[in-house]
Amino acid sequence: MKTFLLLLLLPASLAAQWTVQPGGWFMSHGFNSGRFPDRFSSGPGATENALEKLDWGMYAIYGLADGLSIGMGQGFARLEDKRNGTSQVTTGFGATGLFVMKRIAQGRGGIVSIQGRVDLPLLYDTKARPVLGPVSSDTDLRLLYGTGFGALGRRGFLSAAAGGSVWRTGAREIRYDLTVGLDAAPRLLIMAQAFNVAAFQDGGLAYSATKLGGSAVFRVSKGVGLQAGYYGGVSGKNTARERTLSLGVWLNGEPRATSSLPQ
Repeated sequence: MKTFLLLLLLPASLAAQWTVQPGGWFMSHGFNSGRFPDRFSSGPGATENALEKLDWGMYAIYGLADGLSIGMGQGFARLEDKRNGTSQVTTGFGATGLFVMKRIAQGRGGIVSIQGRVDLPLLYDTKARPVLGPVSSDTDLRLLYGTGFGALGRRGFLSAAAGGSVWRTGAREIRYDLTVGLDAAPRLLIMAQAFNVAAFQDGGLAYSATKLGGSAVFRVSKGVGLQAGYYGGVSGKNTARERTLSLGVWLNGEPRATSSLPQ
């Protein structure tokens, strides 16, 4: 269980955007409070066992050229593992994620991009428990799809991503995510999201999880948005089911006047 909990602390939003315009950028800062209850222990007080987290996560993307963007993700967390009346606490930075995103197709049906990412390992406190991230590099390749739509006189968008690990220590993973957003009001964007992961080892399913969430973004201005959301695990194998409240800030920089958040 502990291994999978760490996976959820890695930069998870690195497949959440289209490429951005040359010279443009997008950055988000998320502040999260979450709990991963222990569903596996059977000893006294097991119902109180859980991994609790307070963390900050940053995602940034910059447009290098038309259809080509680069970016990174980073986080800082306080993790407390409560186990049978005792607790262990670790505080520090997690893995650093670096990625390149290239648009490969664009038309009336939407935009298709490909993204390659590497998660750099922890360079310190690798023996601390609970651990803050991987102790070896992971690589990931994903296919991204995005399109806009209209509903009830409002503008909306759909963003999907699917891919898996190219190289990593441990079980090989596949991930597939979906986001649907709708402008509910002139300054209000609402989103529904689904995050899925499955890992296979020795020909069998080692673990899996599905997390659903919803959030709202209030556009303070063209370049600033405030986000609030809630995410919870709904199914899985050999995993704890996350419960996380999230608050965030979206920052958007455009080289010329175009659409506002999200890109």
